[in-house]
Amino acid sequence: MLKQERPPEKEKGSTGFFGKLLKKVDGCDLEFEFAGRDSSKQVVIDDPYDRTSEKMHLFAHDEPVQGNVVLRPKSSGFKHLGILVELVGVITTLSDREDKLVFMRQEKRFEPDTLGSAPTYLDFQFTAPKEYESYRGINAKVSYLIQITINRPVKNVVEKEEIWVSKIDTRLSEVQPDASLHRSYFRETAFSKDSVAMDVGVDNVLHIEFKYDKKIFHLEERILGMVTFKVMSLDLQYGEVGIVRKEFIGSGKPTDAVETETLQKFEIMDGTPIVGEVVPIRLYLKSIPRLTPSYPNVHNCFRVLYFINLVLVTGEGKRYFKQQEVTLYRRTGQERPANMQTPV
Repeated sequence: MLKQERPPEKEKGSTGFFGKLLKKVDGCDLEFEFAGRDSSKQVVIDDPYDRTSEKMHLFAHDEPVQGNVVLRPKSSGFKHLGILVELVGVITTLSDREDKLVFMRQEKRFEPDTLGSAPTYLDFQFTAPKEYESYRGINAKVSYLIQITINRPVKNVVEKEEIWVSKIDTRLSEVQPDASLHRSYFRETAFSKDSVAMDVGVDNVLHIEFKYDKKIFHLEERILGMVTFKVMSLDLQYGEVGIVRKEFIGSGKPTDAVETETLQKFEIMDGTPIVGEVVPIRLYLKSIPRLTPSYPNVHNCFRVLYFINLVLVTGEGKRYFKQQEVTLYRRTGQERPANMQTPV
């Protein structure tokens, strides 16, 4: 099994009951306060591109984002020409260059003023629907930012604070059975009309059937399967089953750039099996780090698909493999990102 260490965490301000995040700007300290948010509503998110991790407040896609921006002038007479507070949704893709697309925006404006030394509270409540989940991939990301722009006489000040958004698939939660509730994992009755079979064959020296129970899984489910060896004239050294994520950057054309990442792999056999041997497979998705739902189309900018990958390796180092796409979704009760811990 692959083990991944958590990358170093970005430095941020301390958080309290209201999710305060302190930033310093010229002539004024600035705090973001998210109403009703404390450390239990935060998640630690890994960024594989920047190789860092970051604490963020967690929101559901249909949940209002509300709170205050608190301005604490260092002295009286802090003048501004108007303040803009926004919730901004941004898609970033990386190929030959970094491209950013703002796909949603909601704003609140405050009139020009000259502030005294007492704190000034700028309240906000953003209810605009957040269509896509937050996402961190190798070449693509979806970000939601609370952004404040302070118009100053000389130079404007812009500060941002990112939040993390998750989205439950209510339709699949209602219609898809939860196979993780089954206690008798390896009964033949677990394979039904929804079962999927993949054949791997090489001339007359190798023929195996890889069968698993269905094609749609929630993020905490298990994949039940079995490998049956029908023809075996090769000297196999070992076999693996893994979960592969593919990021396609583009609008769905054959020329889209693809980044392939093996999230987890498990050894299922060691040595050469005999003809007729059956190797059972039980793969728990909950143990896989940074697992997300499948995203078939994110604003025509990118898509994320998942595959079961079967690999057989001979004693000579030759590799035979087969991939099959599976659909992953976020089920009711799985709002927190997969394999993420509550920050201490």
